Amino acid sequence: MKKNWDPNSDDMKVVVPLHNSINERVWNYIKSWEDKQGGEACGGIKLTNFKGDSKKLTPRAWFRSRILHLAKPFDRHDWQIDRCGKTVDYVIDFYSTDLNDANSQQQPLIYLDVRPKLNSFEGFRLRFWKSLGF
Repeated sequence: MKKNWDPNSDDMKVVVPLHNSINERVWNYIKSWEDKQGGEACGGIKLTNFKGDSKKLTPRAWFRSRILHLAKPFDRHDWQIDRCGKTVDYVIDFYSTDLNDANSQQQPLIYLDVRPKLNSFEGFRLRFWKSLGF
């Protein structure tokens, strides 16, 4: 309703489990970024805020679409987590396969690009160490 859609209740029986499954995948990616960062000392990381903005491209998505001429993501989310009192922001780009064959029985696949935002020293630090394989 917030996006002026008029969902059919039968459609929602498919959409809600799919949405939940994708959110679980995002959370698992974030946990992998947070592995060995000390969040378990206070009971684990916690999601404190999230928002979606399908119209706003991340710098990486802009580069991929404008410079490399690859597909734009169909959605973007910004998630904020609390790690023992430290706030860490993450950005998620959601991509879907392009199934050109309308007769294809294959289900579209959802690709997730989950990473810390580069809006803080912590985001830079996490990406730097991950790029080195840590």
